[in-house]
Amino acid sequence: MAMPEPLVLDGCTPTPLASYLKALGVLRLLSSPANNVTGEAADPRARGWWENERFHLRTTLTRDEVLRFFLEDYAPSPIIAPWNGRAGFLEGDEQESSTRTGADLMRRFEASRAPRFANMRRTIERSRGNDELARLNRLRAKTKALKKELKTLQGEEWKSRDAVRRIAERKEKQSKRVLLPALRSATEPDHVSYVDACYVLSTDEIPMPLLGSGGNDGSRDFGVNFADELTRLFEVEDGIATEFGKSSLDGALFGGGRLGTRGTMGQFSPGQGGSNATTGYEGWNPLNPWDVVLAMEGTIAFAGALTRSWGAAGGSRAAFPFTFEPTGAAAGNLSPEDPNRPRGEIWTPLWKKPVAFLEIVAIFSEGRLTLGRRTALTGLDAARSVARIGLARGISSFERYSIIQPDSKMPYQATPLGRIATPDRPRRDLIVDLEAGDWLGRAQRLTGNRRAAPRRARHATRRLEDSLFQMTDAARAPEGTRNALIAVGGFVNWLTTNRKAREELNPPPRLSRDWIRQADDGTPEFRIAAALASLGLPPLAPPGRPEPASADGASATDLAPTSHDESREEASQASAGPALPMAAHFTPIDERRFFCRAELRRRRAWATDTPPTVVWGAGSLVSNMIAILERRMVEATMRGLPDKPLSGAAFARAADVAAFLEGDFDDTRCAALLAGLVWAAPAQLGSRTSRDGAPVREPPFAFAALKSLFSPDAALRRTGALDGAARLPLPPGLLAHLRAGGGSRDGRTTDGAVRAALIRARASGLASPFDRPVSHGRATSRIGAGVRADRLAASLLIPIGEHDLKALLARVWPGALSDDDSQTEETTDAA
Repeated sequence: MAMPEPLVLDGCTPTPLASYLKALGVLRLLSSPANNVTGEAADPRARGWWENERFHLRTTLTRDEVLRFFLEDYAPSPIIAPWNGRAGFLEGDEQESSTRTGADLMRRFEASRAPRFANMRRTIERSRGNDELARLNRLRAKTKALKKELKTLQGEEWKSRDAVRRIAERKEKQSKRVLLPALRSATEPDHVSYVDACYVLSTDEIPMPLLGSGGNDGSRDFGVNFADELTRLFEVEDGIATEFGKSSLDGALFGGGRLGTRGTMGQFSPGQGGSNATTGYEGWNPLNPWDVVLAMEGTIAFAGALTRSWGAAGGSRAAFPFTFEPTGAAAGNLSPEDPNRPRGEIWTPLWKKPVAFLEIVAIFSEGRLTLGRRTALTGLDAARSVARIGLARGISSFERYSIIQPDSKMPYQATPLGRIATPDRPRRDLIVDLEAGDWLGRAQRLTGNRRAAPRRARHATRRLEDSLFQMTDAARAPEGTRNALIAVGGFVNWLTTNRKAREELNPPPRLSRDWIRQADDGTPEFRIAAALASLGLPPLAPPGRPEPASADGASATDLAPTSHDESREEASQASAGPALPMAAHFTPIDERRFFCRAELRRRRAWATDTPPTVVWGAGSLVSNMIAILERRMVEATMRGLPDKPLSGAAFARAADVAAFLEGDFDDTRCAALLAGLVWAAPAQLGSRTSRDGAPVREPPFAFAALKSLFSPDAALRRTGALDGAARLPLPPGLLAHLRAGGGSRDGRTTDGAVRAALIRARASGLASPFDRPVSHGRATSRIGAGVRADRLAASLLIPIGEHDLKALLARVWPGALSDDDSQTEETTDAA
């Protein structure tokens, strides 16, 4: 027998939240024997899924039979919260005569003999007979009476009665703490699910953000709203569907007409209008009572559970399905300055394959996204977990909501923050690097207090969280990783200016080289920033080279890094001498502990005082690069280094340097990337050829002549330009001469520097045909034309590969290289 065509519920969409809950409610009610007056499920094999932004239903029932079920056989769940003051059970001595809405509704349903309201009737009767609820009712009435009496008293009499009031309030609070467990243990089985959707009962009652503060949002009791809307759909006395209930059902399910009443669903469908629902003039949208009833039926799928983290402090804690601590990350419509903290985040799963409601229950019952061994607590944790698990649970995406309060006088609203797609396959979580030593968590806590943390720090943290959230999206991961590196640099910049903050938070932990690989966009700005960030770090060992031992005798295997090439790097860095990492120019760090992996050895630490190596300031990229170059040369002399400290573990291409010198370069972006890249392990970024097939640009002759002098002598020896122990020192005052030239492009300043370099090279045995007498100045006057003197000075800091270095040497000193240069392959060692 052919399966019937699925029913498309056009009235059930992923957003707003009420519409999503309505879809869950429909599938649950069709599959539930307890919600059918016949005692049998309407279709126990009904299945549902999301497609084209609509909920699809595969069922043996026809469209008319589905409508008939809700009009004739549907038995509402006991969505009742006796613990709330407006629910009708805490009316004091006026329990039988109270005219308040909740009390009146409960009496009407209790008196009904309609079979469809049997679940509600039994729950009301059980609640009436609950001793703890009756006790709370008496205590609450007594407290109210005392408060009213105190308004008429003064002096000693007031003090005496106020003491009695305080005692009564304490007893009332004690009674509330035992009420929920007593209710849950004695109520009807069908009512337990709603209790669990409102609260998790542990040492304290923990409310589910989806249902406000325990089945209510301020003065709005969701159970009372549910019962009130039922009276519009059915005659309470006999349970017969009203004419309005019949005419409005089709629109609620299949998106037909717009019949409705004047009202609002509160937080489940913000923007519907009503008192306090907006600012300015009030506006009203028609509200279909079926939307309220079916959405509330769907909330039961979010029943909570109590989980225990073994070995963790704090014992048991609440865990509601796909519910997390609020975070402002990747939520542009939420301001970090908003004083009203959201109640939480709710991620509603969407799936593309037909599943039964019992399967949905299984998904929700284990809806605890995890990060490694710990449960995801925040929205960022959830996004990372989704990126890790891929489609393992059949969930194609999540709609992300934040339960926020736009204003202190307005109700909460379930505000959509966007959809999170589930990747086809799991991806590595790079953010875990920032969690070494709980650095990320400590950084968030450091700036989480709006009163204590400066605005600059809060905004830096927000930018970091936003970018980390971007990283969890496969399509935006490269951009997110670049933004995260920039954000880390900006956050450290704030730490550098705040000694007190540095006392509470260590420098960032080591980021793996995968950060660089994922962030690489192939631009000269990124490649130069990555090369500069690797200054002072040991060269990456080529594959196959034996792994050296560390300073303490441990082999690279003992260090247990994340990959084989990182193992070589770890061992090499561990045995490094007085290296000067690039990070030391940005912030006061303890250089001796910079290379240690936080999770395996000591954490990175700050220097006791601000050392003179910290020279990066608020100036331009060019001025800061010159300051670093001059400082590194001074440090070489002070530390007695045998060679120029200008080598790095990675290098830029000569074409990148050409772009830097020609001015076709974004200095601001490069500087921002560099500030974050200094905390990452170095990585090579591909070949020296152009990615788009365009002709490779060459840097000007002036750079070729000067870069030779500003290359380590060891690199020059490997090219064959220098023999044995020969050295190529720098002419005194060369950098100062270029710096003094500033932005000049007339070539005179550059010509003087190039001439000094050629003379110095001749003294070291490198004779150049371009080293002419002064009388032939016309030949040299064209060498530096069009090149800014200060950018030329800054470019001398950029590490380049030995292949490019040989090409530069060949231009300035033809024939100076060894005969077998052409057979020497490019290595990953940087000059």
